[in-house]
Amino acid sequence: MKEEETVVHEGKLFEKIEFKEKVIANRKFTDCTFKNCQLNMLSFTDTYFTDCVFDGCDLSLLKVKGCFFSRVQIVSCKAIGINWFDTGNPFSVQFIDSNISYSSFFGKTIKKAKFKKCMAKEADFTECNLSGADFGGTDLENARFSNSDITQADFKGARNYYIDLLHNKVAKAKFSLPESLSLLDPFDIIIE
Repeated sequence: MKEEETVVHEGKLFEKIEFKEKVIANRKFTDCTFKNCQLNMLSFTDTYFTDCVFDGCDLSLLKVKGCFFSRVQIVSCKAIGINWFDTGNPFSVQFIDSNISYSSFFGKTIKKAKFKKCMAKEADFTECNLSGADFGGTDLENARFSNSDITQADFKGARNYYIDLLHNKVAKAKFSLPESLSLLDPFDIIIE
């Protein structure tokens, strides 16, 4: 059987396309922009994204097994329930003003990543290396941080987070009041 060739897309604009619940395989996207696209429940396999932007797209329940993301921006998107842990390494994605709730980054190395002004309800950051990451303005309600490295991460302006200082690396991480008081929860102390 003949091996399928990789289809290359370079410098293209994909606008208002709808590929719901389809499978796209063996693609390489470089310097491409996806604007206002409906890609929910789409399956990408053996696909590379380099220097791409997803702007105003619905990526919910996107499947990304065996895909690679390098210097990708996800801006003003609905990206709910994505298992980012299925992607290859290195993994370099910036999330800005997007809903990434119920997504899992389990075990990913995403140093200096941006999660700016996002909704990350119940997102899973367990065993991630997030050193130097920026969570500014992000709602982290019920997000999970366990055995994660958040050294030098910036949580200023982030809210609704719970981070157990005993089970995460937190040296030089930045937090702001009053939200940072939640860091004392595991110690069962009373502040009056």
